[in-house]
Formats: sequence, structure tokens, C-alpha cells
Amino acid sequence: MAQREIEHLIVDIDSVKPHEKNVRQGDVGAISESLKAHGQYRPIVVDRRTKKILAGNHTWKAAKALGWQQITAGFIETKDDNEALRILLADNKANDLATYDEAELIDLLKQIADTSEGLLGTLFDGDDLDDLVFASEYTHGNTQQGTEAGADTEEYFNKGIRSLILIFEEDVHTEITEKLKIICEKLSIDNHSEAIKYLIESWN
Repeated sequence: MAQREIEHLIVDIDSVKPHEKNVRQGDVGAISESLKAHGQYRPIVVDRRTKKILAGNHTWKAAKALGWQQITAGFIETKDDNEALRILLADNKANDLATYDEAELIDLLKQIADTSEGLLGTLFDGDDLDDLVFASEYTHGNTQQGTEAGADTEEYFNKGIRSLILIFEEDVHTEITEKLKIICEKLSIDNHSEAIKYLIESWN
């Protein structure tokens, strides 16, 4: 497929319309926050034949909710409705397939968080950053920071498991983890969660 010709225009917001077969459920509230913070920094994509939006349906809805009268759109020519639907589906699926380099993301968020405006305008908040840091630094079954035991972050979230976080003073934490290590060695158990489970099940 050759490069498509795209005409970028600022148009009346009601001159284009969301595609009625867009099944993607976007977060209009989050997009609204982005538009309020930064304005529109990329155009929506519109089928010139039908004036239906192929990419950016929720950006349009967010702009509409904010009372915008105009929106920037890139107009493309499609040969028929089937091609338009294929473009719409491909755009949604491509977004679904995107992932993060989580270590780099954490570094970026920490960098932004240290500025005077903090995480304002990123759609991330302090809890998001805390969750990312926790997932990267702690493994399931072991609450010792920086260890390599247990599954990696992806496995942690994909499996039906949860972490139980217990807060101790540093000296108590050290004592408990040392004793758990001894228990693991005596019982030939390879992680702390199994040791704690054994102790609970043994309790009468």
C-alpha cells in the first residue's frame, strides 16, 4: 500500500461524526483531562467519503464534552465501507498491542514527578507510580526488595495471585525474614509465601 494522501484541516466539530461501528470503549474523562492540559496535539482521522471518524472517536467525544467548536482532522479517501472498517479495527488493535518498557517508564515518571508540576497532565498519578515501582522491585512470594526470587512482573499480573504486604520496623523485618529463611531451608521450601502458608496451616 502506497503512502496515503492526508489533508489536515481545522473543521467545525459537528461536520464530522463518530463511527457507529466503533466498538472501542475509550476513557473520555482521561482524554478530556489531556485536552485541557495540552490541547489537541494530533489530528483525528476522518473518512472523506462519509465524514465518519476512523481514529480518534473518543478524542472527538472528549472535545465535544468540553464544548469545543472546532477540531483538527486528517481526511483520507477510502474506497468503500469495508476498507474504512478495516482501518478502524487495525487502529484499535494496534493500540491494544502496545506495551511499555516498564523500567524506562518508571524512570520517566520519577523524572517528571520531581518537577514543580509533578505528574500533572501525564494521566499518571502517584499511586500509578507506586504500583509500577512495587511490581518491578518486589516479586510474589518474597517481600525483600531487589531479590530475583519468584516470577517476573508479567507473570505476577497474569496469574491469579496477590501480594500480602505486612509493614514492620526495619529491625523486626530483618528478624522475621531471617527466621523465614531458616524455616524455608528446614522444610525445603523455596519462597517465603510457602513458609507462611505452612505455618498458618499448621496452627491449631
